[in-house]
Amino acid sequence: MLTRQSGGAVVPTQSHIPEGRPLWSLLEDAFVDEGAEHLTVHGRWGAIEIADTSPLVREALHRMSLGPVALENISALHENFVRWKTGSGPCLIWRKLKNTLDELGGCLVPSLGLNDGAGPILSVVAVTRDAVFALPHIDEDAVVRMRPRTEIERLNGDQALACPGLSYQVILHSAPATEIAKSLLHSENTIAEVAEALQVEKTLVGDVVAYLAGAGLVVVQRC
Repeated sequence: MLTRQSGGAVVPTQSHIPEGRPLWSLLEDAFVDEGAEHLTVHGRWGAIEIADTSPLVREALHRMSLGPVALENISALHENFVRWKTGSGPCLIWRKLKNTLDELGGCLVPSLGLNDGAGPILSVVAVTRDAVFALPHIDEDAVVRMRPRTEIERLNGDQALACPGLSYQVILHSAPATEIAKSLLHSENTIAEVAEALQVEKTLVGDVVAYLAGAGLVVVQRC
């Protein structure tokens, strides 16, 4: 099941765990100010004081300030992150860090990469301060469509999906995210149907659809 918060973002009652590689970064104009007893992220909507000033949070924010990164590469987080990704055990360290990242609101940029170690194929960029991103689980046989009035725009040399009134826009960096998004602009489909038409893995389509749905751009058709 899915519910919706203000700004159109999806709040999942069941979360999607990407098969691909989740990446995180800060908005380009955000920067981190840290001292011995404080940790602050400054962005276009003001300053955000981070309550957890642990070394793990400091390292994560430092890496994220350099661009989209895979946080599982932080040694103190790796094992916990793998347990979350595979559903193989408790992952309290990762969940605590994720809760801290959610405090960043619109300064946080979630991205999706493939497991080839290359850069992101899409990035979710907030246009409001209070945006909170979550990945909803969507069944592969559920009928999905792009939200009405969603269009592809040009943004700094990339293609971006945007819809008036939403808290997020999605930057489409490369294939196959671009092709998957365009297929949903033209018709209603299931994840399985899009995967078959484009000859890509269903898990990859599921990842892209989940990120688009988390941004509020994709909606599930109700019977």
